[in-house]
Amino acid sequence: MLAMASGVIMTGFMMLLPLLPEYAGQLGFSEYEIGLLVAAFFFGRVLFQFPLGVLSDYVGRREIMSASLLLFAAITAAFALTTDAFLMIILRLMQGVAASGFTVGSQSYINDRTPTEFRGLANGVISSAINIGVIAGPILGATLSQGFSYQTPFLVAGVLGAVCFVVSLAIPHMDVRQAQAKSGKLIPLRDRFRRIMTSALSRSSLSLSFIHFLVMMAIAIFLTSAPILTSEVLGWSIGDIAVAFAIGGAAAAISSPFLGRLSDRIGRIRVLVLGLVTLFLEGLIVYLGPGTPLMLVAFALGGAGTPAYFNAFYSLIGDVTSPPERGAITGFIGSFGEWGSIIGSSLLVPITWRSIGVTAPMAADVIILLLTVALVLLMKSVLQRQVARG
Repeated sequence: MLAMASGVIMTGFMMLLPLLPEYAGQLGFSEYEIGLLVAAFFFGRVLFQFPLGVLSDYVGRREIMSASLLLFAAITAAFALTTDAFLMIILRLMQGVAASGFTVGSQSYINDRTPTEFRGLANGVISSAINIGVIAGPILGATLSQGFSYQTPFLVAGVLGAVCFVVSLAIPHMDVRQAQAKSGKLIPLRDRFRRIMTSALSRSSLSLSFIHFLVMMAIAIFLTSAPILTSEVLGWSIGDIAVAFAIGGAAAAISSPFLGRLSDRIGRIRVLVLGLVTLFLEGLIVYLGPGTPLMLVAFALGGAGTPAYFNAFYSLIGDVTSPPERGAITGFIGSFGEWGSIIGSSLLVPITWRSIGVTAPMAADVIILLLTVALVLLMKSVLQRQVARG
């Protein structure tokens, strides 16, 4: 049920992503307003993942997921009912809040409900469903907008969100406070907040946060600069770029459960490093620009490398945390990582592109991924000790 909800909600989200800038342009929004419209979603994720993660530790994962899905449905449908720039920016911010609640709630729920030896597989199944949504969403959004109107995808995405909300009500409930009481960790709010911050600022949590920050920065750089570079260097059309990303999405959807299970068998850190190395190879090939066939191979490699990293990473968070503070730490790490996405796409890409050249952002992507691999290997013993202790 959670995989279906994750896949459907990602389909609804990806339906809107390619349409928002063009839709806003047709409404006469300025470049500044369009930029804010796109960025507001990410600021919603940065600001609310941590507090919603803390809240999920108190009121329950399913409650946060269900409320987030209901909010997503209402907010998304509301896009079709307004043409005001300020209101649409607020709606976009709230959409980021809804995404934060669902992401933190679902990731923590998976780690709560699955034993360590199957945690990677569970995360892999969810990741596969999400990647199917990534592929289907833009196609469905383009088809609906061209066949009907720009408002239609927003209404359909709102309906999909409502369906996910209903499905989420059937997800088994977990009494978080009862579980805390049984473990002896039902403590006063002030003491609990102090304990949460101590856990969030621990060496293992900060290490994972900085690793995720760098990876999210590298991925944001790639997603922003790869279309520019392939268009400028290889003369790819929009259709060619869409096919390349579709190949990457298909590779992710197919390989995700297997890579998740692999992390259960040989260890999270090994598969995490494997994913990072694969993403590095993708960036290096695209930077070198050897021609279309090898470039498509690179996108397929990156498609497989992405779930290898994310499945192992989120399973590792589950391994090093306990349920009473799992939501808080997951939210803290997620918020920290989103800053990498913002900095990578809005600062590093335009600065390196304009001051050095069109291939410079991809060079930065490759360097960042190399640094991340080095950091993971440096922190390997610390994380392994934390896993053993957990």
